[in-house]
Amino acid sequence: MIRYICKIFCVTLLLLSADLKAQEVILLDEKISDDYLIEGKSTEILEDKTNKLNINDIKHNNGFTPFQSSERFAFIVNPESAYWIKFRIKANASLNKHYVLENSDSHINDFELYKQSTNDPEVFTKEKAGFTSNFGIRKYQHKNFVFDISPDTAVQTYFVRCKSNNHNPFIFKIRSTSSFSRYALGEYYLLGLFYGILAIMGIYNLIMFFSLRDKVYLYYVLYVVCCAMISMVEDGLGFQYIWPNFPSINLVIGNLAPLLLLLTFTIYAKRFLELKSLLPKINTALNIVMLFYIAFFFVGIIMRMPLHFEFYLLPFLFIYIASILCIKKGLHQARYFIIGYSFMIVTIIFLAFRMSGLIHSDNIFFVYSFNIGFVFEIVILSFALGDRIKLIRAKQQAAQQRVIEQLKENELLKDKVNRELEEKVLERTRDLDEKNLELQDAYEEINRMNALLNEDNKALTTNVKELTKARVLMKEVNFEEFSRIFPDKESCLKYLVDLKWSKGYACKKCGNQKWCEGKDDFYRRCTKCRYDESPTVDTIFHKLKFPINKAFYLLFLVFANKEKITSLELSTILSLRQSTCWTFNKKIQEVLATRKKSKDKDQDGWSQLVLNSEEEK
Repeated sequence: MIRYICKIFCVTLLLLSADLKAQEVILLDEKISDDYLIEGKSTEILEDKTNKLNINDIKHNNGFTPFQSSERFAFIVNPESAYWIKFRIKANASLNKHYVLENSDSHINDFELYKQSTNDPEVFTKEKAGFTSNFGIRKYQHKNFVFDISPDTAVQTYFVRCKSNNHNPFIFKIRSTSSFSRYALGEYYLLGLFYGILAIMGIYNLIMFFSLRDKVYLYYVLYVVCCAMISMVEDGLGFQYIWPNFPSINLVIGNLAPLLLLLTFTIYAKRFLELKSLLPKINTALNIVMLFYIAFFFVGIIMRMPLHFEFYLLPFLFIYIASILCIKKGLHQARYFIIGYSFMIVTIIFLAFRMSGLIHSDNIFFVYSFNIGFVFEIVILSFALGDRIKLIRAKQQAAQQRVIEQLKENELLKDKVNRELEEKVLERTRDLDEKNLELQDAYEEINRMNALLNEDNKALTTNVKELTKARVLMKEVNFEEFSRIFPDKESCLKYLVDLKWSKGYACKKCGNQKWCEGKDDFYRRCTKCRYDESPTVDTIFHKLKFPINKAFYLLFLVFANKEKITSLELSTILSLRQSTCWTFNKKIQEVLATRKKSKDKDQDGWSQLVLNSEEEK
């Protein structure tokens, strides 16, 4: 008996202790508010690391750690675990409105609500929704998870089981149906406006692409489509209206859309900023970063490793820095791009932080930060595209104006030339008339000149024989006569080309026998190794410091005088410094000495001294 009384006393103490720490009950009173946020002391959370607990285990507390009070915004800390959330509701006696329970985060994979029956506290009814369940199982066809509740004056207990692969927050709200209708209509109206803007911008840029044939508009359309895909997964409208019976698409698009967004935006940004021409090194580095990220992304999928969003942000930050450098390079169209891209960077950071579980909030500006940031971005980027068209048109108009001015100048020049030609024609006509008269008088003079020409031909034949004899005897000629044969540098180089490659061309570096024109006149370039060879290489005239036609004559004089002419005499004949003549004469003497020892010593003419002088030394 005493033992029984002690047990009752202990149980009473435990009940009193539990009552002191009891969970706060949410009191629904329409006179106070139509909306209630379930938070703080009104909720308790249990982490099920085994993922095996059911409602019977939960309500009877069968061998697990008790529920614990949550923070203001609790969230899924460990995606490998299931989480149970407990809250209690009580209605005011005068309550005559209908209420629903809404979960604002629609990305939870499995969401189960257990409602305690008002008739039997041991009975719980189950309703289900989730990111990976068919949309048709929901009673309310809304993008969020919405359930009916039946509050009573007695306290009712509700359990929610959440299982998700992401760090989703627990944002539960109780709304009256009238309040929920206003909120839902306003939300769908704004989302419809958002997708309308996307559709308009996509169609507009697609028309611009077909009109201008500029791929930057097509890349922008692809980027808008990827943003729309991410938005449909983020806000749940795609699941509600496009693929309600295929929840697996949520996971596929949810995994691939960030990569597609990054790829399309990178391609668009590279084309818009003209990185390939303005910053080729930055363009190459960006390509390497993208290849690294793509490889890292697919390795993560294969190895089932979570995506580290700090790596996801790197390419975006890289493009942001590149756009600033483009402005410094004079690309004025990048001004609006940077402003719009700033919104994009903030949006991507918020999205990355939310998906990685670093930030949790039910603020509408944070929840729809991607949509808001993207609207600002596409509007500003539209200005950037317009500014780009404006700059292109300005360049085209400037070019057109230059063409018009050039045409005017050509027209004036043509008129001037025509006038001059007319004057020349008139003058020439007068001259022809005078010449015709003179020709009649000169006919007899021509006959007399023919007789004189016959006598001159006889004399010329005698002079040619004398010249031939002089060449055989190596008779000395002056520089003026020699210059008639080699009057300038081009004639000398042509002679060297004909002499040097008379037996065909062969590259000094690789032996290839095919060539094309080189970097300068008379140069020959190897088609295989691209080596440019000068006609003076491997000749006595290589690296010459004075005119080559004088060098030709100097070589002729030395050879013709059998090496007995002095540098002073050469200096006087050629008008060169004595030191220059002495140096080149010495070079000729060395070649002559070498030739006398070689097998070609009986070769005739001074041309034997031209080739292979460098190799023989």
